[in-house]
Amino acid sequence: MDNHSIRAPLMACRESSRRAMSLLELTAVVAILGLVTAASITRYGHSGVGNGGAEGFARNLALSLVHARRSTIATGDNHFLGLTSSGGNVTSYALIRRTGGGDAQVDETRTVPLDVTVNSVDSELEFDFDGSALGSYSISVAGPDRSWSVSVVMLSGAALVSEIP
Repeated sequence: MDNHSIRAPLMACRESSRRAMSLLELTAVVAILGLVTAASITRYGHSGVGNGGAEGFARNLALSLVHARRSTIATGDNHFLGLTSSGGNVTSYALIRRTGGGDAQVDETRTVPLDVTVNSVDSELEFDFDGSALGSYSISVAGPDRSWSVSVVMLSGAALVSEIP
């Protein structure tokens, strides 16, 4: 036997034994992640998480408006977001198709997160067959420390999200 054939099985054993992380390495990674999480919560606080949720909700609302507009153009039937309010604040919304036989809900109802406040003058944000909005809509979305405005341009039906200073 030559020297090369004896070393090959030993090297294969060493390589396969180092594929997994040791318990000590895994514990160190978890500890570092915990420190980073604790530092970020201390730095940004819980309101930062709520503000992120409010911004995310404002962007999802704008995407739902775009979806309503595109559905209107695709089908020729008016589509709108029906807003459900309670105590002056919007609590949920759904995409609804307006047909000659009545209104039909197209998509599931989406609820407003608990730490987000949404206000709108209009309860229906509707688009007609060519994709233009039936009105200039404005919805305010507020988190614990920051607010956003979702606006719909009447002529083009474009939905815009902007932070309110």
